Amino acid sequence: MKKIKAHYIFDGSQFHKFGTLVLDDSNRVLEILPESKEEHANTEFYSGIVCPGFVNAHCHLELSHLHNSIPQHTGLPEFISHVVRLRNSVEDREVYMRQADANMQEQGIVAVCDISNTTESFAVKQSSSIKYHTCIEMFDIFSDTQQVFRDAKQIFSLYKSDLSLSLSLHAPYSCSRILIELLGEHAKEYEYPISIHNQEDASENDFFVSQSGELYTFFKTRNPEMKSFQGKGKSSLQTIAPLLPRKNHILFVHNIFTNYRDVRFLLALRSQRSFTFVICPLSNFYISKQVPPLPLFLEKGISVAIGTDSFASNTKLSILDELIYLQEIFPEISLEKLLECATKNGAFALGMQRTLGSFVKGAKPGVLLLEQCDLHSLRLTKNTRIHVLV
Repeated sequence: MKKIKAHYIFDGSQFHKFGTLVLDDSNRVLEILPESKEEHANTEFYSGIVCPGFVNAHCHLELSHLHNSIPQHTGLPEFISHVVRLRNSVEDREVYMRQADANMQEQGIVAVCDISNTTESFAVKQSSSIKYHTCIEMFDIFSDTQQVFRDAKQIFSLYKSDLSLSLSLHAPYSCSRILIELLGEHAKEYEYPISIHNQEDASENDFFVSQSGELYTFFKTRNPEMKSFQGKGKSSLQTIAPLLPRKNHILFVHNIFTNYRDVRFLLALRSQRSFTFVICPLSNFYISKQVPPLPLFLEKGISVAIGTDSFASNTKLSILDELIYLQEIFPEISLEKLLECATKNGAFALGMQRTLGSFVKGAKPGVLLLEQCDLHSLRLTKNTRIHVLV
């Protein structure tokens, strides 16, 4: 049995001042003891905030070799162009993926929702202590729809007994209606989460509202016969959301240009617990100096999780760095709420809430110590560091 006491224990939802986290011999949570003047035998005391391991709700492990290879602040179309050109520029990519995996473990990340276009990251995931859920990403903007779907379904069938998998969509602008319908049919058989990039660039909405803008021009010039469907004057989210399976949990990723009308539309269409908004603030800044409207999402009661995206669009794969940045630009949001996004919400989005994301009895979420916090005002500082305790 292990007893861990700290200035604050964050259980996934709230703080316990001078609480004591009790774990069994296999590091499963037994309980959190309230503050007491009595000393518990064999208790370890730590200065700082103890919390569950972090959940990285969006990453592209396959792009780890692109670290520092793509210039910052170019905008999404130019960023996509660089990724396409450089994706296969390095031969031994597995070395970089293993380094990225080790980096995330050091940063206290215990679970990752990873986007895969191939199977080349699968060996890394199978040998990692991180719990990965892999979204097999599909897009058919320049491809044969049926073949794209067959290829993804074959990967799913071959590896579903070894890995946690789901079929997913790249983005509204890169997937045809037929491909979305095929995914919906497959998803009926499973309860897996589905990921889709959403409103990462202003021109994504232009793409659907008026078939114009940088993204539309970018793809149209590369293939005049590209597959797309008319938005009928609606935003990207309002066009795509009604086509997505109702029974599967949807991870909408980025959401930089998601506004109040989009949120209201989505809440009228789906239950609040059937989707999560995943934000990747440092990646968004890297690509286009934009910030997702996190206060709006929280005000409307939307579950928000945190992702790092990839080394192609981030200097580190650190949830802590994402939280420090969010606290800097949204000082009105409490640390309690930010930590909930980094732990409990991400685990729920991936269907891992029984074992990860919170200190509920029976869970085995890992234990982190956040050192050098401002314990008086409960704020992170630029000197805050992670110490992995369990």
